Amino acid sequence: MLTYLFMGIVLLAIGIAVHVLKWNILVAYYNTKPEAKKNNKNTESYRKILGFYGYITGGLFFLLAFLEYRGISVPPTPVTAIFIVGTMIVMYFAQKDDEDEK
Repeated sequence: MLTYLFMGIVLLAIGIAVHVLKWNILVAYYNTKPEAKKNNKNTESYRKILGFYGYITGGLFFLLAFLEYRGISVPPTPVTAIFIVGTMIVMYFAQKDDEDEK
């Protein structure tokens, strides 16, 4: 339960930091781009996508922590697999959005 709660807090904090506080340093793909390609539209798009992903995954981890608190056991292996696959899908579409604007 504590692991799910910790992950929920961390992901929610990352979502807020990227989306609301506009900490571009947390957007890894953005930081690898040349200065000429770092325009404001792409930055806002990345922050929005990653911020909402942080909100959604953080909320799901809070839900898992609540389920564990209520006595419903949730195995960590499927949760980790779903989280990794979801992250790869989000990063694929974030980069695809960048390629479409070329």
